[in-house]
Amino acid sequence: MGSPPGEDLPVADDMTRLTLDTISLTGFGYRFNSFDSPHLHPFLQAMGGALTEAMHRNQQLPFVTRLKKRNEESYRRDIATMHELVDEVIKQRRAEGGGGAKDLLGLMLEASDPQTGARLSDENIRNQVLTFLIAGHETTSGLLSFALYNLLREPHVLARAYEEVDRLLPGDEPPAYETIMKLDVIPRILEETLRIWSPIPVFAVSAVQDTMIGDYLIPRGQGVGVLLPPLHRSAKAWDRPDEFDIDRWLPENRKQHHPGAYKPFGNGERACIGRQFALTEARLALAMILRRFALSDPNVYRMKIKQTLTLKPDGFTLRVRERRAHERAVVAALPEQESEQHDIAVTGVPLTVAYGSNLGTSADLAERLAERAGRAGFATTLTTLDELTPPAEGLLIVVASSYNGKAPDNAQRFDALETLPDLSGVRLAVLGCGNTQWPTYQDFPRRAHEKLAAAGAVPLIERGEADTDGDFDGDVSAWTARLWAALAEEYSASAADAGPRYEMEVLSEAEVRPSVVSERAFPLTVVSNEELTGDPEGLWDFSTEAPRPGVRSIVARLPEGVTYSAGDHVAVFAKNDPELVEWALRCLRVPREQVVRLRAAGATHLPVDTPVTAGLLLTEFAELQEVATRADLEALAAHTACPWTKGQLAELTASYPDEILAKRVSPLALLERFPAIELPLPVFLELAGPIKPRYYSVSSSPLADPGTVRLTVGLVEGPAWSGTGTYQGMCSAYLAGLKEGEVFYGYVRVPAPPFRLPDDPATPVILVGPGTGFAPLRGFLEERALGGATGRAEVFTGCRHPEHDLLYADELASWEAAGGVGVHRAYSAVAGHPYRFVQDAVAARADEVWELLEQGAHVYVCGDGLRMAPAVRQALLDIHRNRTGGEDGAAWLAALEADGRYQQDVFA
Repeated sequence: MGSPPGEDLPVADDMTRLTLDTISLTGFGYRFNSFDSPHLHPFLQAMGGALTEAMHRNQQLPFVTRLKKRNEESYRRDIATMHELVDEVIKQRRAEGGGGAKDLLGLMLEASDPQTGARLSDENIRNQVLTFLIAGHETTSGLLSFALYNLLREPHVLARAYEEVDRLLPGDEPPAYETIMKLDVIPRILEETLRIWSPIPVFAVSAVQDTMIGDYLIPRGQGVGVLLPPLHRSAKAWDRPDEFDIDRWLPENRKQHHPGAYKPFGNGERACIGRQFALTEARLALAMILRRFALSDPNVYRMKIKQTLTLKPDGFTLRVRERRAHERAVVAALPEQESEQHDIAVTGVPLTVAYGSNLGTSADLAERLAERAGRAGFATTLTTLDELTPPAEGLLIVVASSYNGKAPDNAQRFDALETLPDLSGVRLAVLGCGNTQWPTYQDFPRRAHEKLAAAGAVPLIERGEADTDGDFDGDVSAWTARLWAALAEEYSASAADAGPRYEMEVLSEAEVRPSVVSERAFPLTVVSNEELTGDPEGLWDFSTEAPRPGVRSIVARLPEGVTYSAGDHVAVFAKNDPELVEWALRCLRVPREQVVRLRAAGATHLPVDTPVTAGLLLTEFAELQEVATRADLEALAAHTACPWTKGQLAELTASYPDEILAKRVSPLALLERFPAIELPLPVFLELAGPIKPRYYSVSSSPLADPGTVRLTVGLVEGPAWSGTGTYQGMCSAYLAGLKEGEVFYGYVRVPAPPFRLPDDPATPVILVGPGTGFAPLRGFLEERALGGATGRAEVFTGCRHPEHDLLYADELASWEAAGGVGVHRAYSAVAGHPYRFVQDAVAARADEVWELLEQGAHVYVCGDGLRMAPAVRQALLDIHRNRTGGEDGAAWLAALEADGRYQQDVFA
């Protein structure tokens, strides 16, 4: 498997090489070195020929076999080739002293009958070795080949396998047997592969007495061949028998299997005695392949079975390359190792932490890095990339994300810089945050790293990538561990034992002077807050699609002098729900009205040196529903004296991706689950991080009223993934509860790139936005109506049911009736409606869409970026292909984007 990237590898042949080398080395101390040559080893060629001829002989009459003289000669020659090699292996081992080695060959050379003392003859040993070599590799190579075929057709299962391998087998160290036996997903993949594609097609049994099977009498002594494919896919024994489902091998599901329905290793006492070896070998091989390689099937192989004595996929190839850093979910270093590694400090070394952040994640990480560096003794500066004064010496740490491939708002000036001062005296570390669902993943962090390195900055460690669609916390933890290890080695730097970040004193009520609100935000006063959805009861079967929790249309008054444009965002700073705050206070065992004054070591988002109540701190400054990180689990474990609780937290850390990340378990949920944890409020505040702004697309035009802005807020509500209680979106629930005259805080933000109507009002537009994705499109339509736009507008919107959640239906109908606007509605819960999704409507109106595009129309896509936006993009590519006869649609669409004629405002 060490071929160059892009080369197609013959799977069955390479798995045969792998398993033969494995059994020969472990069982007999012999190396075939099968991967040293593109051609199969002569032993394998001879074995293949002999097995094929043996199969043919089982299928033909004896006199036919005798007539095929040439086949007989080849058959004998192949057998002789195999005998000669094994005889030579035995001869060499005896020349080296015979036994002693603790492998199969050593045991057979030394073994003697306990009663007679007789030993095995060399001929007997040779035949046993051949049996092991053939049976010990042929079926396992078929199993691995079929398993790889299945994984490439089940990407979700492949992702689970990669996650397990990265979690249990990090790094490049050879795995221990104990670790291989802890694997869970990979063994279930192998079990399900053996069910769907068993390498053994049949096994034979004989009736020990006259037996009726259905209406057929099987007389005593009669042989019967049991065909495994129909047995393993029998609808009488298996639920969804043709579906590849590894979860049917979970312990609770395995108990329900029919005892006679699964026989991949044969039956009874004559079943394969090497089953455990084969399964362990297959576990190890598949895990090591996945640990190192990314696999793909660009040729879209279709299964074709090749049969000798066993079954294998014929002609199956796959393409491999080394896995990249961002594709790995790296397990963070053990806490005790980290503290030992960094238990030193520096004095006065300049260190600048610069960040580019829209949603606050990169800013929060940068703040934590700066704070930790300050405690370690660095002369620390925290700044945005736009405000960065390039340092002349010391260290520069950059944490940044991308937005549609563009720089974040506070890094755009930096991104536009053509040159930087000489940075040859600066060491550099860059961490990029993003989501691999997006094709522009890591675009800006990569550009920033290249720009800084081109100016002379010398990387201290490799650029890091943290993927929010994977194990983001694991990626961040691994990168920061490498960073502090490098700093410790180069500067003797550590912040591991620098003490708590915050100190606290309890004050009296009379000393309270709370101070809140970000300096960037201004007050917005609610003018109206209306529900846009109707009662869905009786409209459709909710088991097919649940109704929408609710959508609010909120109009707010802006402060004097604040302006906005249609297509802008409003960043909203929410407050935590009172019930959520009460829950947090109970978990922390802190009275709501307890007054504290915080002091901080380093930069912080919290109000320091200001008297403030605990209730206010948790309401307006702390994210209470964020997922616990591994570092959080470590902190919780440090604040309990209960051994059982420490053990439970250690188990959760070991199974972090499944038990914490996937279930979105917060530190508060863990405090409630484990009451023996006594977590001080200052420590919790450090874990929680700041409340981040949430962005909402403006749903109005300033032409209607320059002093007000309209927001469309979809409520987020449903059962908590952790399995406990109900989850409510923090900001949507907060905004939904505001009354007329109440104030909330936020600021106007121009998206990057800007989301804007064409300058010429005569330019036609195509607007695509289902659900709350219609929000900015309402602002566009209002602007066009009030501004006298003459260009045609084709609107594609949708919802579940028009009587439930067709947003702004009356206004949409009035714009349509006024002329110049065509509206195409998709209803996902209305049976028989022509369009279920907006992409269906776009495809159905291909002629109108293409005509507008030929006239220079601008396309605007708003809403779900994971499913809807790619589907609409594909619909447009299909339209282009059908109208141009197969020209390069990707280049055409890229040109539209570059010209500003294809714009997206989408969310994950």
